[in-house]
This record gives sequence, structure tokens and C-alpha cells, in this order.
Amino acid sequence: MAKKKKKNIADGSGDMDPIKLPDQKKIRALNTETRRGSAMNQYADSLFSNDKSRKQGSFERAIAYEDPGRNLTLASEEEEEEEEEDITEFAARQVPKATGLNRGVKLGGQYVRKKTIVMWCVLALSFLLIMMFAFPPIISDDVDGSKTAQDVDIFKDMGTTELKKYASEHYSVNADMEKFFTSEKSDNYRVAELSFNVRNLSPFKVEIPKFVVSKVDAPYKNKIGYIQSEIGEDGKDVPITIPAFSSKKIKIRVVVNVAEMSEKEFNDALSSMIISTKGMNKKVFGLSVPCVPYFIFVSNNISLDLD
Repeated sequence: MAKKKKKNIADGSGDMDPIKLPDQKKIRALNTETRRGSAMNQYADSLFSNDKSRKQGSFERAIAYEDPGRNLTLASEEEEEEEEEDITEFAARQVPKATGLNRGVKLGGQYVRKKTIVMWCVLALSFLLIMMFAFPPIISDDVDGSKTAQDVDIFKDMGTTELKKYASEHYSVNADMEKFFTSEKSDNYRVAELSFNVRNLSPFKVEIPKFVVSKVDAPYKNKIGYIQSEIGEDGKDVPITIPAFSSKKIKIRVVVNVAEMSEKEFNDALSSMIISTKGMNKKVFGLSVPCVPYFIFVSNNISLDLD
């Protein structure tokens, strides 16, 4: 029997494929740079070859968004600055430049429009003019000068019927004369003389033709008959005049029906009154300028004796 010849592994023959070394030429071919496509592709190839991208590329803005280890407010602050710049540019284009009365004047630490300053000046001047021309004088109570007139007979010159008619025509009547004159006895009536100080603070003469009763408490409505200011020789009211920048004492006479009234009720009736001026005016360069009515609240400090 013939012997089989052993295969020599060293000579490369046998069942297994021999191990070959890589072809160096093919490897070099893979590293060879190619230039295909448009110029943009060529620029991209050259940019990312030979590690150029690491040297030339700038990714700081992207890192600010992606890297959690960095302060992410960098990009938000830049965006806010850009928005503020956009808003400022927009406002500068849209808002016109202030001119004339719309221009600001610095007062203290802030700017105020000239229009606002002019408006306040006009209001202040108007107020001063009103104070000078139309504002009434100041009237205050004179407690010590007020008293009850003694031994005054209201029926001295005329009877009840004539006095009713005369008072209605010439005096400031408050009550119904039929209900006021409940008796023909003079002892049932009192004349209260209320004294007041009048101050005229304006540079013009003030004239007060008449005083009227604006209000009185209901229980005494028909107890306060009529009031008189200064009486002339003919028995009629005479206008009261107060010179410029001066003061004057005046008296207002109030006729009261005191039948069945106590002294307290007599004083309560007087203090419940509100007296106002009527037809008051100022003489301004020969013209009569109407004044605002002045209301006098009779003080309860005034205490008069009934008898």
C-alpha cells in the first residue's frame, strides 16, 4: 500500500486560503483628495480636510445653547439687546420730534410740557381774577355786639294789616304773614340785632343790597317773620357798602314772634338760621360785577335775653 504524501503548510498549499497583506497602493488611493461637483463642494471639501475645521470654525454661539456647563443667559441677553435696539429704532422712526408747546421744560428732576405749564398758569390767573372780581367778602359773627333791642314797638307807625303789606313789599320775608302775626300785642314780638364783621379783601368796593333767610328749622319756620339790614329815612333797606381793602361792622335785625316761647327756644330759633346775601356786587371801573352769594351760619354762641 502506497503512503500518502503529507501536505506542506509552509509552501502555501492546502485547503485554507493564504493570508495576504493589504495592497498599499489601494490604501493610498483612498486618501487621495477629489474635486467633484460645484465650487461650493470643493470649498467644503477643503474646509473639512486636514483638520481645518477645528482651526477656522467658530461655534461659540452654538455652545452657548447646547453646553449645559456654560451660562445659557449669554444668548438670551444678546437677543434682548437686539430686541431693544429694534424697538428703539422703531420708536425713533415713529415718534415725531416735540415742537412748540409740546416741548418739555425741566422742573426739578423731571420734564414738564410747556402746554401743561401754560394751562396751570391760566387756571391760577383765572382764580385770582375770580377772587378779585367775583369772590364775596368774608363775614363773621360778632358775638359781643349782638343783642335784643329793648322797648321796640313794631306797631308804632302802622297797624297789623299795614305792617303785613309793607313788610312783604320792602323787607326779606321768611314766614307766612298771616301765620306770623298771630297777635297785635307788641310784647309778643322781639327784634334781635345780630352783629357781623365784614372784610372786603378785594381792590373794589362791595355793595350788599339785601340779606335773606335761606334756611330755618321747621319748628321755627313761622316764628322768624322778616329781616332788615340798614334802614333809611323812608323805612326801606339801604344797601350796605364796604370800601376796598377794609372791614365794617353791620347789623341784621330779625323780627321774631316769641309768643309762648322760652328763652332757649328763642335762641335756638336764631341759631337755626342760615342767612345769605342777595344781589351783592362789586364796583369795577364803574361796572357792577355780580359776586357769589355768601352764606352766614348764625353761631350758637350768640345768646340773647328774651326780656
